[in-house]
Amino acid sequence: MSIQGIDVSHYQLNIDWGKVAASGIKFCIMKAMYESTHKPDEFFEKNYQGCVANGLRKGAYIFIGSRSIQNPKEDAEDFLNILDGRTLEYGIWLDAESTKVAALGKQKITEILLAEAEVFERAKYHVGIYTNPNWYKNYLDISRLKDRYPFWVARYPAIDTGVMSMFLSPKGYAEAWQYSSKGSVPGIKGNVDLDVDYTYDKFIIEYIQAEQVLAGKWGSANTKPTRKERLEAAGYDYDAVQRKVNAIYKARTSK
Repeated sequence: MSIQGIDVSHYQLNIDWGKVAASGIKFCIMKAMYESTHKPDEFFEKNYQGCVANGLRKGAYIFIGSRSIQNPKEDAEDFLNILDGRTLEYGIWLDAESTKVAALGKQKITEILLAEAEVFERAKYHVGIYTNPNWYKNYLDISRLKDRYPFWVARYPAIDTGVMSMFLSPKGYAEAWQYSSKGSVPGIKGNVDLDVDYTYDKFIIEYIQAEQVLAGKWGSANTKPTRKERLEAAGYDYDAVQRKVNAIYKARTSK
């Protein structure tokens, strides 16, 4: 079952989050930091508190740009300082679509994403990657990213009227879809990006269980009942969770 969401920044100015929630929007991904200066987005705190007060699930995105190239881990740490431990049910999304970064090539870009993601994961945040179809196909090493991170893909028609065009859906390879940049939502003046979440809830559950497995909370193959038996008895997809475990462990132990 898909759910509706939006992503916002200072461009939307003051938002009436009560009206947004009443319209059926369930989640919001927020800008928290300017890439060039690393200053907080001036509406981030208002947006965050508005989501908290009205029951919207929260996420934040970080733009991978020039500062990311210079020092990706410092870039990520500055972002964490702005978040200051805030809860983000929808995690942190790495916005990978900068023309400056594109010139680095697929492997270097992927290394930057992995370096930033590692910092956020150590801080116990879920991580995803926001991009577009061109970047997905030509600028990212999907073999190193797909099993570990969900993708949020921006794809909308040249004549964007705020209406979902299903023929453009990236559902086959993405967990979430930004389907318009010209949306209209009660409580927001002007345009706003519209999103739909296909399966990210499922990804979050699998990720949490994988982290718990790595922490030893679900036993092992030798315990009675076994890890597999315990997970399946609790209603989880053992194979999906184990794939996440393997991907996380490999990423954390590789040089």
